[in-house]
Parts: sequence; structure tokens; C-alpha cells
Amino acid sequence: MANVVSPVVESLTGHIKKHLGYAICSTRHVKNMEKRKKVLENRCADVKKLMERNIINGKEIPTGVDDWLNDVEDLKKKVQSIPGDRIGCLNMFMRYQDGRKACEYTEEIEELITTNSGFNWSNARIPTGRVNSQPTSSTTSMPSPVGYVFKSRDKPFNDALKFLQQDNTKSQVIALCGMGGIGKTTMMEQLKVDKNVTKLFDYIVKVVIGRDPNMQNIQNDIALYLGGEGLLEATQTFRADNLCTKFKTILEKGKKKILVILDDVWEKVNLQDIGLTSPLPEGVKLLLTSRNSNICKQIAADARSTFQEVIIDVLEEAEAKKFFFEITEVLEDDHDKYLTGCNIVKKCGCLPLAIKLIASTLKSQEDYVWSDTLNRLNNNDLDDNVKEIVKISYEYIKDENKEIFLLCGLFPEDANIPIEDLMRYAWGLKLFKKVPTLKEARQRTYTCVSKLINANLLISSDHVRCVKLHDIVLAFVLGEVSKEYYACLINHGDVSKWDEDEIGESCKKISLTCRGLKHFPRHFKYPNLSLLQLMHGDESLKFSENFYENMENLEVIAYYEMSYPLLPRSLKCSTNLKALCLHSCKLMFNECSFIGDLVNLEVLSFAHCAIRKLPATIANLKKLKLLDLTGCVDLHIDDGVFNNLERLEELYMRVSEGEGVRFTNANIEELRMLSSQLCALEVEFVEKNTWPENFSFEKLDKFKISIGCQLEEYEYTEKYSYEKTLKLVTECSSQLEACKINEMLRKTEHLHLQVNDMIGLEDISISPYGQRSCCSLIELEICNCVNLIYLFPMSVARSLKKLERLTVLSCSVLKVLVQDDGREINSAGEMIKFEKLKFLSLKKLPKLEILFNIEDVVELPQLVRLEVEGLPNFTSIYPDKNNSCALLNSQVRIPELEELSIKSMENLKQIWDDNNNISTLRKIWVQECDSLVNLFPSNPMRLLDHLERVWVSNCRSIEVIFNIDLECVGQVELVTNNSLRSIYVISSDTVREVWRIKGGENNYSSKLTCAFEALKWIDIFNCKRFRNIFTPTNTNCKIDMPALTNMRILYPETGNRQEEEVWSREERDDSTSIVAFPSNLIHSFHNLQELSTGIYHGVDAMFEIESSLAGGRELVTTTNNQQPLLPNLQYLELQYMDSISHVWKCSNWKKILILQKQFSFQNLTTIFILGCKRIKYLFSPLMAKLLLNLKKIDIVFCEGMEEVVSRREYKDEAMTTTNKTTTFFPHLHSLSFKGLTNLKRIGGGVSAKSSTGITTHDQFEVFFYMLLCLRGCLVLRFQNKLFVFKIDFVFSKRFEKACRFMLFQNCILEADNHFFIQSLF
Repeated sequence: MANVVSPVVESLTGHIKKHLGYAICSTRHVKNMEKRKKVLENRCADVKKLMERNIINGKEIPTGVDDWLNDVEDLKKKVQSIPGDRIGCLNMFMRYQDGRKACEYTEEIEELITTNSGFNWSNARIPTGRVNSQPTSSTTSMPSPVGYVFKSRDKPFNDALKFLQQDNTKSQVIALCGMGGIGKTTMMEQLKVDKNVTKLFDYIVKVVIGRDPNMQNIQNDIALYLGGEGLLEATQTFRADNLCTKFKTILEKGKKKILVILDDVWEKVNLQDIGLTSPLPEGVKLLLTSRNSNICKQIAADARSTFQEVIIDVLEEAEAKKFFFEITEVLEDDHDKYLTGCNIVKKCGCLPLAIKLIASTLKSQEDYVWSDTLNRLNNNDLDDNVKEIVKISYEYIKDENKEIFLLCGLFPEDANIPIEDLMRYAWGLKLFKKVPTLKEARQRTYTCVSKLINANLLISSDHVRCVKLHDIVLAFVLGEVSKEYYACLINHGDVSKWDEDEIGESCKKISLTCRGLKHFPRHFKYPNLSLLQLMHGDESLKFSENFYENMENLEVIAYYEMSYPLLPRSLKCSTNLKALCLHSCKLMFNECSFIGDLVNLEVLSFAHCAIRKLPATIANLKKLKLLDLTGCVDLHIDDGVFNNLERLEELYMRVSEGEGVRFTNANIEELRMLSSQLCALEVEFVEKNTWPENFSFEKLDKFKISIGCQLEEYEYTEKYSYEKTLKLVTECSSQLEACKINEMLRKTEHLHLQVNDMIGLEDISISPYGQRSCCSLIELEICNCVNLIYLFPMSVARSLKKLERLTVLSCSVLKVLVQDDGREINSAGEMIKFEKLKFLSLKKLPKLEILFNIEDVVELPQLVRLEVEGLPNFTSIYPDKNNSCALLNSQVRIPELEELSIKSMENLKQIWDDNNNISTLRKIWVQECDSLVNLFPSNPMRLLDHLERVWVSNCRSIEVIFNIDLECVGQVELVTNNSLRSIYVISSDTVREVWRIKGGENNYSSKLTCAFEALKWIDIFNCKRFRNIFTPTNTNCKIDMPALTNMRILYPETGNRQEEEVWSREERDDSTSIVAFPSNLIHSFHNLQELSTGIYHGVDAMFEIESSLAGGRELVTTTNNQQPLLPNLQYLELQYMDSISHVWKCSNWKKILILQKQFSFQNLTTIFILGCKRIKYLFSPLMAKLLLNLKKIDIVFCEGMEEVVSRREYKDEAMTTTNKTTTFFPHLHSLSFKGLTNLKRIGGGVSAKSSTGITTHDQFEVFFYMLLCLRGCLVLRFQNKLFVFKIDFVFSKRFEKACRFMLFQNCILEADNHFFIQSLF
């Protein structure tokens, strides 16, 4: 028992002694705590000194120092809570508390002192690449990028940011590419400090590669970013190994992520030299900036990593001007400088760096300096700094590329330069070595062009197979290279200022636009000339008879749109002339027989020259390799022409419009014999007796051939950019067998078929190639095949690996696109994938039942546009839970659909339901779908992530565009991108609202604000029943559209007003007042700039400026912190609103003026009112005071209008006495009235007689008189009549004698029954 009790007693005794000690020895405990606290404070001061020193010197701070300092500060606050004046206090309880706390705090102090002793302060430098490497106590932060914010940069910036955030399987190497001075490095700097990037990466390593990279410095910089210390290794290889080790250590042990940025890349970088392996490690992303995208692709290929390119283009013109004038600090009011500056910006081609350089030199300069700068730019005299932007890129390209680049400089500014023309010029000038055929020359030309585009010296054009030159690049070519090195004379401006001695006889190339030129200089002699290009000469231009004399070295002649140009006939010219290219030229008498004398010609083009006959003398051109007769309508070819063209490789005879080539039997036979040697052929065999039989098409690798029809004109359309096109129209597929078209099907890219007896595509694919007979197809068009039941068997469908566009139109019995024909026994369960299909159009297929009549899953991974029209068997586009007849059933997968067009689907009940997730959709068009009730499901959120445009037309069952039930909106369905920009609703009679919102008690209405906050344009046109933009059923539900700038609600005046009035009477309750923009809605459109409404029936007023609330009327502005109403509205248009009596409805305008710090409608500049019969006046006096910027008022055919400004309903807010002048509309310069039969006055007032006996009016009218007179127009009211005069500055003597008065007295004289007023100018 004692053994048990004794330890317990000892334990209790010790515990009691301890607590008694807190009270008895409290003074000692507190003093000891204070003593140890001073030690801790000294340690803390030392730590702060060490910390400050390391921060200044960029050295590492030991881990835990920040937390230790915070703990010290917290403990000091605790210690201070023990008052020192209680020492010696007789209150035992307080002594006990103080002693106990002092002991506890002393222990904590000792722990902190011990922890401090463990800090290891080294001289290791901070890795500069480590994100958030600076300690929290430091006042330094990452530098913000210097530059301006450009809206056009948003997309490439966001694209780059998206690629950085993506998984490495989608993007691991990202390149920012663009021409010099475009802003690549600026965007890289902005990305580097973006919070989304700094959160994503632990280290950001940025090094500049440059034109002459110093690998030792680059390696050392990377080491500093990763470890804070430089490299000591002597060789490049050892340094690379060290870096590789550093990367592995950070990635593997620390599980960190690293962004490596290589800026200004000119040549391929060996990634092993900078410590990176191939493939790139998992935690690494590589961001490149370069002028040459091809170099970036090579780096990504070496890294064996996924590659994404972001192209940065020039600025939009508006933001380029803003950028320029922000730098120069010139305002639009300085008209001369502003106009000159706009032209300078245009000559800079909206290139940011060029604008910045030039603008900086022009800041605070005189007008003549600006004009001189513009003149220099017009003369291609670039500033040295601007010149350097292009020069360093030019110096990096090789000789052949330079030659092609300089040929591009022969064309006018902003010209679309055909690559085919460059090839023909290059062939005639013999620029390519060891290139024996035109095919190889074309390939070489396209290769050069591709390299120049990748180097950003050329720009891709909107026209197919064309390129363009940036203005600054063209100026560099014309101003520097062409004159200094290549002796070119190029003038596409004012040829009247052409200095023929500018180059002299050394000139090798001439390119002139001859518009306005009457004759060439008398001494037009250039013996070294190798290329002559003339453009746009009219019939008045005269050539001298000896024009080509002394041009024996001429190799290329190219004439564009020249009327009756003189063509070479001399034997001297025939010696070296290799290429004669005429395009859209008028030839004298359509005579070209003398061309046969130019026996050394290898390229001859009469494209669109309207020659009617190809003479037999052309057969003399035995060296001819290319003959272009494109667009020569109703052409007759002499027999025997083709027989002697032994070296002909390419023949172009496509007409497209008008009568085609009139082939004779002899022509066809000669063409058949020639076909075996041709590599390129464009021809139309329209008449059945001219169809090609037994032709050999084996060598053809470039062709556009039609049989039974003409080819369409698609020269500049991207859709038809294919070089291998076949168009077949026939009654019977067997008729095509003799034409041997199967030889071409295997290599055809664009195939158009209209074969009446074809049941399936394989009916015309009878060839030894089997299922691969259509393997090269990129576009397939099937039209008017009346017996076609199915399009592809599965075997053919699987072979269409390259198919990008598929159109099926007007096939009356087609039931299915892909049919399981039972031939593929071992392929059950395999997915069918149309890997590259981007466009699918299905129109007027009344029997179509299903797209894919197979059990396998069908995937269209790249389909972005789907068009459907006239498919009556489908009630839904996407499947729903009721398993309705859906076009895209559950087996069809389309993950990337962006554009959906639906038209004339008579039985379509719905497009999708709440369970469909089509978040990639950007645009939707719905037309003539009379059974469709709901455009969107009740929960449209998952459709709105990327939706940009909604277009609804001629749909007679839709009442609401967005019929949203907030109770269906889930908690996680947030809209993140806010992409919707425009809504168009046209000729849809049943549409009443754009938004109808139900529910809202769950506070999901904030999601609606996010979903529509980017909307800019709403257009409601010809919708008879339309009533409201937005109808909430719950007062808590709000919708905000801060970006909305344009709204149009119009119905055209058709003359059938009886039907319109019936619609209006049926739906209007006469006891209620309808306002188009009620007070609870008007603040949703804060940034609205243009508003047009018309035939908006039942509306009494446009804008309600107050709301009826319980307890009285409260102004809307007071509920929104006195925010002005529609402060950005600039244009207001009202048309044929028969019921409207007020534009602005408010009971207390004076209170509005008092409450608002900014005026409502303060930016309204234009008002146009047409056919609003019930409006008696436009403004109250106080409303007129709000419209400070109003410039133009047009009021037309408003029979009820009596006054423009009236105080009739605002007696209590009458203006001040007429003796005091009140200024209204200080910027008004146009006031137009027409058809106002009841107009009595502009402003209501009381007339008075002056001492002179002449009628004067109140000051409001006086203001109008003076203002309009100063603007050159006068509006007067006299004897209850309105008179409008145009003031001239030159008056007849009779008029001057009749008019003797002062303007400010508003005197009116009557002369010859007309009223006049004399100007004081």
C-alpha cells in the first residue's frame, strides 16, 4: 500500500509546490522573463541586420526566418500584457497569474533563442528565377512591363496564357512569332509577371539569345536563375552537364515547375547546351520569341515536344493612332498635325516599334518637322532605327529567298502578290539553279515564300496563293535594297514626277503604274533591263515605235490591265525574252500572231485578255513550257497549234464564265496526244462531243478539270484553294469510264459530283486502288444525285483521312451518309473517325433518316461548322432523354463544334436539352424553323462559355430567346469566358422578349450578370409582337450588360397598318402605362451608345426616370448612388411609334439635376424622330439642360409636335426670367424639321414688343437664332409661322439695302414677301 501511496503524495506535493511558487516567487519569475526578453530582442535585432544585408546583396535568407520574426513579435505582445507595476501586490490570485504566465513566456523565449542559434547564414545567392524568392518583409517586387495596353493583343496574349496553362501533352513549347518591332518581347514580359503564370511556375528562367549568342554567358545566366551562383566549369559541355543536374534536382526532389524563356531566337538552339534534355522534362515549359517561326518549329521538333505558335500581328488602326498621339501628346483639335500624324501611322503600317520611334522624335516638334517626316516616309526614306527593324531580318535570308523577296517589291503597296507570278518571273529570270521543270520551280518558289513568311518579311494574304508586304518592309525594299544593290525603278504613285535619270542605263528592273501617263519619255532606253512590268495604262498611253530598241537583255515582260500595249516584235527582243505575261489587257484587233516570232519564249500568258483566236503561229514556240489562256471566252484554236509544242508542261484554258473554248475534233485529238506530257492542266469539257476519251492523265499533279459543266470562278476563295479539282456532271456514271477519270480520283483534292444514276460513291470509283481511290480528298460536294441512297460504304469512309469539307445538297432519296455494307468483317466495334473534317453541310435531303447507319461510334474531332437545311425527319439536333429523332444521336461525337446553322427544319421541336454540353459553340444561326419553341434550354449556362453570336430569323413559334429558369442552374455551372457579343432577331413575329427570367430566390442571378456582361449589340428587326428586352418574374433578379453599346428595335414601314393595330389592341391593356426602358431596367445598359426603335406598339414613353415604391416615389438615381442614366448614349432614333407621347418621363427634373454629380444622357449628340404622331414636345427645359453635347436634331412627320422645348407640364420648374440668358445645347449645329404641321414654336415663351416696335422672343428662341445663324442656317418663328433660311456670305446690293439691323436684336425684315436676316460676318 505504501508503495502506491508514496509516489502519488510526492507527485501531488511537487505540483502544489510548483503552483505555490507562481504566487510566492512571481516577482522573480517576471524579472527573469524581462532579462531573457532583452536577450531575445538583441538576437532579433541581429537577425534583422543580417536579413537586410542579404536582401541588399541578393543572398539567401535561411528558411524559417520570417516565421521566427513573426513569432518574436507575437511573444513580445504577450510579455507586454504582464504589468510591471503589480510587483509586490498582495493580491495572491493576481501574483499567481503573473508568475505562471512569466514562467510560460520565459520557456517560449528560450525556445526562440534556441531556434535562432540553428539558423545557418550563408553567402549563397538567391536564385533569380525562383518565383516569390523575395522574402515577405522585402519592399521589392517584380517589375511591371513597360508598355501600352492594346485591345488587339488580348487574343494572342490569352492564347499564349492558355498554352502555358495546358498539359504538356497539348503544349510544351510555345512560340511568340511576328515581324521585328511587333511587340513579341513586350508580350513575353507581360506573360512573365502575370499572376496566372507566377502561380503556375516555381521558377521562371529568362535569357536573351540574340543574333550572335554567347553560350557561356547564357549558361551562366541560367545557373544564376536556378541556383543563384554562376558556373565555374571551363568547357561548354561541362557547364551544360552542371545545368542539367540543377534542372533534375529542382524537378525531381522539389517537384517544382520551371518556365524557360528564350527571347529573340534567330538560329536553332541546342537544348542540351542549356541543360535541357530531349524530350523536355515533365515539369518544364519552353517559351520562345522569334521573327522566324520555322526556327521555333525546329527547336520543338528537336525537343520532341508538342508545339503551339502564337502569331502577333500589327495594331488595329484606331489603337495605333491612339498610341502615336499619346506619345506625341497631340490632340485632335490640332487639325493639321493630327491629319499628318494619321498619315504617318498609316505609312508605319501600324507597327508598334516604328510608331514609337517616329512619335518620340516628333514630340514637341513644329508642323514643318511633321510634314517633312511624312514626305520622307512617302519617298521610302526610313529613319535609321526603323530601317534596322527590317534590315537585320533581311540579312538573315539566303540568296534565292532574297531574289523572291525583291520581286515582291515590284508590286504596289497593299497589293495581293500572286505566288504564281513570282514563279513565272523567277523562271524567266533564271533565278533558280538546277531546276529543270516548272513543277520544281513552283515548289522552289513556294519554299522561298514559306521561309519569308516564317521570317515575317512577307505576310499571308486573304487571297489564296497570294502574299503581301508590310508597308515598312516595302519601304525598305524600295528605299534601300532595290536602288543600292539591284538598280530597280519602281513607281506606283504619281508617274508625272518620275525622274528617268534617277537610275540611268544601269537599271535592271522597272515596275510602273501607268495610270494618267500619256507617253513614255523619249529616251526610254535601258540596255541592261531584264524585267519590265507595267500596270493600269489606259488607251491614251502611247508607245513609241522604237520602244523596245536597245532592250536586247529583256527576259520578262509583264503587263497588267494595259489597254493596247505595244508588244515586242523585234528579233533583238526574241533572243533573251523568256516570259511574256499579259493579264486583263486589251490587245489591238485581238491580234497576237506575231507572238510566234518570239521563238525563245518559255512562258506565255494571255489570261483574261479576251483574245478570240489562238493562231497557228503559236506552234512556232517550240520551247514553250507554259501556255495560259485562262478567261479567254469563246476562244477558237487553229488546228495544229498543239502539235509542235513539244516541251509544253502546263496548259491553262479555264473560262468559268461565258462560252468556253470552242474545241474542234482536231483540237481534241491534238490535246489527247499532248496529255501524256502535261503536268498541269486546267480545262472545261462542256459539250459531250468534246469529252476526253483515252486521254492520259498519269503525269498530272496540278489540274482543274470539269466534264459536262464549267468550273466555278474561285480564284481567290480559300474554300477552293485546291490545285487538284475534278467536277463531274453526267447522267450516267458509265460515261465517265472512257474519260479515264479514275486515274485522277486517287490524287483529286476537290471533287464535285452530279451523277444521276449513282447509288453510292463507289459507283464512280471502279479502280484498282479499291477503298483508297478517294484517299486524297479534302473537299467533296455531292449535288442533285437523284438516285443516291447512301454516300459512303464503311470501307470508303475509313479511307477519308484527309477530308476537311463535305457538302451534300438536293439528293432527293438519300437516306444515310455512311452505310454498313457488310464488307468489313473484322472491323466490328472499331471507331470511325473523320480526323480532319471541319465543315459539314447537309441541305434539302427530304428522305435522310440517319447520318451513320452503323453500330460503331463515329467521331468528328475537328468539326467546327455544321449546316443543316430541309431535313424534315428530325425533331432535334442533339439527343434528349425522350429519345426523339435527333440528327446527332448518342453515337456521334463532335467535341469542337463552334458554328451551327439551322434552316428550314419544319419539324424541329428543340435543338438541345438541359443535359447537352456543347460548351465550344461560338455562333448559332436559326432560320425558318416554325415548330421550334425554345432556342435554348431552361439552363443555358453550359452553352454560354464561348458563344459569341446568336441569329434568329423567320421563326414563328419562338417567344423568348433566353427563357431561363434559375432553379435549373446548378451551383457549379459558372460562366467563365463571357463571350456573347451580339444577338440578332429578324422577322420572327412571335418573339416578345430576349430574356425571361424565372426564379431567383436561390441568388443565382449573379451568374446571369457574368453570362451576358460582354454583350455589345442587340438587333430586333421586324418582330411585330416584341415587347421587352428583359422580363424578370422575381424582383431580386437583375441582369447587367455593361458592354452593350448598340441596340436597335425596328419594324419596317410596310403600309399594312391595319394588321399592326390588331396586334397592338390584342395585347395592350389601356389602363397601364408602358415604358420601353423602365426604371428597374435602364441601369442595365450603362454603356449603351446607339439606340434605334421603331413600330414599338403600346409604348407611352421611352425612358422612365423614376420608380414607384412603397411609401412614395423615389428617383432611380438615388438608388444607385446618384449614377447618371445612359451617360454614354450618343445616338437616339425613334420611328413610327404611334402611341408614344413622351421620350423622357419624370415628375421632378429639378431633383434630378440636384442629385446628380454627372448629367444623365450627357453624351447624347444626335436625335432622329420620324412618324411619332402623339409627341407634342421633345424636351422639358430642365431636360434640355442635361444635353450638353447635343449636336443634331431631326424631327420628321410628327404631326402632333407643337414645340421642341416646352414647360407646359412643368409649371413648378419654370425657367428663370426672360431677362436672364439661359444657354442650351452649346454644341448644336443642325436642327431639321419636316412635315410638322402643328409646330408653333421651338421653345414656349411669351412674346413682347421692343421699343423699336419689332417683335422679339424669349431668350431660349434667341439662342437658337444666333447659334444657327453662326452655323450658316437660320430658324425663325414670326406671326405663328416657322421660317428656315440658308445664310450666304455674299449678298446682293438690293438685299443689303433692305436689311439694316443688328443680329442680337433678332430683327426681321419683310422684302418681296420673304423674310431675311443679315449676318454680321
